[in-house]
Amino acid sequence: MKKILLVAALGLLAAPVTTQATLAEKEKITQAIVVNSVQEVIANYVKATGGEAKMKAIHNMDMNMQAEIQGMVLDISSVIDQQNQRLLNVTEMNGNVISRTVMKDGTAKVSAMGQEQTLTGEQLEAMKNQIYAFRELYLEELGITATYEGTAEVAGEQAHKLAFSTGGDADTIEYYSVATGLKLQTESTTAGTVTYQDYKEVDGLVMPMVMMISNSMLPMPLEAKITSIKFNQELDSSIFN
Repeated sequence: MKKILLVAALGLLAAPVTTQATLAEKEKITQAIVVNSVQEVIANYVKATGGEAKMKAIHNMDMNMQAEIQGMVLDISSVIDQQNQRLLNVTEMNGNVISRTVMKDGTAKVSAMGQEQTLTGEQLEAMKNQIYAFRELYLEELGITATYEGTAEVAGEQAHKLAFSTGGDADTIEYYSVATGLKLQTESTTAGTVTYQDYKEVDGLVMPMVMMISNSMLPMPLEAKITSIKFNQELDSSIFN
């Protein structure tokens, strides 16, 4: 089941360029960190990404990515429909579907490696969280508790560390750049470690164009490059069947 969830997780990675500070700047930033709160970190993240109004105006997102592993090309497509609480994730290799995840009407199924699983309990709750492109704006609605856990260095940058807890597979650790406010990394039991890179503006929102995925089940870190992101599209309901 973990392998199935890992394959499915590859297409559920979206989050909101980060500038590399000089050593002197890093020291200055570090010295300036005194007391921070969850609210402050999220507020800076929201501002850096494009603002609450623009982020909350996103009802659905259609994203396509491409990655290569051991000479094989993976095409990963993901549709999240927050307005109607639906999700579709498809991973293809050399034109063949190797994983398909569908969530609608409060249920979710993952098909991969010739098996099909209906998600329940913590796994279902973790999948529900993926429907939100900007989960940080809906913590109370999702029943998520956030805790500030100080700072850490991520990819050469100082980052604020927030722990998001709902219990089980839905728990994550998120890192936000002290310098820019943008999200640098996510850690979870489901997807492993995801590092966000190469931020660019898409329809007024700053989004990462590259995601580095590391997991014990992957033979090496996987670099997924986003090829397209579209917001608020007219979605054909049949794609969720």
